[in-house]
Amino acid sequence: MTTSQQERAEAPAGNTPRTFCAIAAVDNREILEGCLKRSPDIQSGQIPLIEIEGASNMAEAYNSGLEQTDADICLFVHQDVYLPRGWLDKARKVLGDLDVSHPDWLVAGPDGKTPDNRHVSRIWDVTLNREVGGPGFGPTAVGAFDELLLILRREDGFRFDPDLPHFHMYGTDLVQTALEMGRGAYAVELPVVHNNRPIVSLGGGYLKAYRYARRKWRSKLPIYTTICAVTYNPFPLWRARFRRRHVKERGPALQADSREVAIKAGYEEPAPDTAELSSDARKKA
Repeated sequence: MTTSQQERAEAPAGNTPRTFCAIAAVDNREILEGCLKRSPDIQSGQIPLIEIEGASNMAEAYNSGLEQTDADICLFVHQDVYLPRGWLDKARKVLGDLDVSHPDWLVAGPDGKTPDNRHVSRIWDVTLNREVGGPGFGPTAVGAFDELLLILRREDGFRFDPDLPHFHMYGTDLVQTALEMGRGAYAVELPVVHNNRPIVSLGGGYLKAYRYARRKWRSKLPIYTTICAVTYNPFPLWRARFRRRHVKERGPALQADSREVAIKAGYEEPAPDTAELSSDARKKA
């Protein structure tokens, strides 16, 4: 047993007095300001945010972030994600419970695919204008995550694979790496808002990352992801690409107000001053 594993085993049950840090690759500051940096726990400084710009791939961005923090829990999060008010307190509770029920865990997230192709999730997808998944599930072992938010229980020396090209498939790679280390990856109920733009093409950078993951994890195939299965047979990828043939590129502007969406979804209560203003407005009306 390593020192870090022994420390986890000896940690008080259900207690997570850990430090958190968010790490984000940034290429659109308007989206960053309207989503991730607007999250109350980030605005207050309770979750420090490391912004990485100009990286050539996601591994470079996230490894750079890891070098800049010694936080116990690292949140690798997209710039278009909004963490609802109270998210950090909820995360401490959920991850504390995960320590007890699954002490082997290395990575967690709110949106994943199980090894038998079940989608386990609770997020609000702005493009779809609906909740993906729903409430009430316990920690569920997965084979891949949607990369919108990856929660890493920091390990000394851990790094993302620098050879994984572009900005895709790193959630799948992270899970498979954890499993190869004898550790666990679990979907947990920590809802967030994804103020996203759809992936238009599964060619280009996605295809390069897909092919790399297929080679690297060939002994583990098939691996089901939230986009399509990684398999020897290219048919699942062809089918996924065909289904996206009518998806159009959207502009850089946000599609919705992230905080209003969180309130609509029931992930966040209106701030007290907002609630009072709404009440006064109703009375005047």
